[in-house]
Amino acid sequence: MTQSPRGDEKDRHEQKARLRSSLREARKALDPQDRTEESNELGRHVVDHVRRTITPSSGSARSTIAAYLSAGPEPDTIALLTELTTDGYDVVVPICEPDYQLSWAAWAPGVALERSPRAWVQEPVGPRFPFDEVPGAALILVPALGIDRSGYRLGQGGGYYDRFLSHYRHDVPDALPRLGMIYRSELLPSDRIPVEPFDQPLHGVFTPDGLLTFGRDDEPV
Repeated sequence: MTQSPRGDEKDRHEQKARLRSSLREARKALDPQDRTEESNELGRHVVDHVRRTITPSSGSARSTIAAYLSAGPEPDTIALLTELTTDGYDVVVPICEPDYQLSWAAWAPGVALERSPRAWVQEPVGPRFPFDEVPGAALILVPALGIDRSGYRLGQGGGYYDRFLSHYRHDVPDALPRLGMIYRSELLPSDRIPVEPFDQPLHGVFTPDGLLTFGRDDEPV
């Protein structure tokens, strides 16, 4: 008997939930020293890539780094973002808004933070950019629990980033580069992550081994 599309969708949703749970547990189980070492290597690759490809605060249309503030066992972003602000880069991080929307606020070391009422992350206190808008963004660093070699990511399940990224075409030469950050063991085989219609692919992923890119040769990195 052939499954209905609704049944297929339910199966994919359940598969993602099981994989998400497995990846969360595996991340928590990482040796703390290994986690620190991999985070440091990840940070070095991100900073090197940004320095090589983006001119800091040059007044050009695209020089801002859209990132996120890591929490819990996620790969550390605070150290690399601190280094980038020292280099003169502008950094913005997301604010979780009602209806699973993201707005963005400027971040620098020492900026006042408060716990999000909608997620388990810290968010800057202060002015926010409008929904679905990151003025001057040169790239966006996207959190993930796992990313497969097809370019699809598995996040925490809220859907904030998929909604935000849907406003930006990924398949044009001047697209906003969308790059993930994961530990080495979280890079999964192609097609390992079940894909639903709203899922947004990435252009690449940073691992402790460097930047792996996906897709066509003319896609941005």
